[in-house]
Amino acid sequence: MRTKSERSQRWGVLLAIMVFSVMVSAQGPTLIDPVEVVEGDPSDTVMVAEWFVTNASENPMTLYVERNVIETVDPMNLPYEPGDEGAYERFCWAGTCYPYGAASSALSLAITLEPSDTTGINAFGAEDWLISDYYPNGVAGVTALEYCFKATQQGVPDVCHTVLYCAGTEEGECVVSVENERHSGFETLAPNPVVGHSSLSYLAPEGGYLLILDLTGREMKRVPLAPGRGMVWIDAQDFDPGVYLHAFESKGRISQTRKFSVAR
Repeated sequence: MRTKSERSQRWGVLLAIMVFSVMVSAQGPTLIDPVEVVEGDPSDTVMVAEWFVTNASENPMTLYVERNVIETVDPMNLPYEPGDEGAYERFCWAGTCYPYGAASSALSLAITLEPSDTTGINAFGAEDWLISDYYPNGVAGVTALEYCFKATQQGVPDVCHTVLYCAGTEEGECVVSVENERHSGFETLAPNPVVGHSSLSYLAPEGGYLLILDLTGREMKRVPLAPGRGMVWIDAQDFDPGVYLHAFESKGRISQTRKFSVAR
């Protein structure tokens, strides 16, 4: 017979497993055709990137946005001061356009998406999707802005996306500089479980492969990744329903092995 202490430990382990399972299965927001690069001229009044966001999970999620600066031109008017020289930026989310240089949307104005809901024109006629405005203001070069979509609910993973604004750049210059590149690998697969097609954004400066493995580690599929930033798709029709692994391979080294499931 187990002692009270042993029973408590057993329940503690079971509870931890249950919490971990919920966290692993949680799904973040899905970005619809997010813009990777916007090219223009330093004399352009504004350069714009915009995309929709959908809730492909089975639970409501209330989303706000954080804007991170990965790389900027010089000069960059940030923190923003009216009338100062340099490029500047702002973004709009959930029908509200935030002040120039704002790094986050307001929690009080977060948008709630029910399952299967997608951002669009709200009841007041405002544009709910993400709109990113970049003002070159005569400055040539590359500015990289990252937008992270975060849920107020616990256990929902963040989904981040980086946009490159390239004003007056030559061929091959529209890239994030090496010192500002993030670690190679994948972002979050969305949606997960895979029902139709799910997207997987990646950063691979030297290229690599997406590996699809079964739970024994047997390779099911290998997809080449072009050098740089990009996106690949996983098609549910390529696999039987079940649980699989996806991994990142570069220079013969396999990393970031993560579970995902396929449903029909």
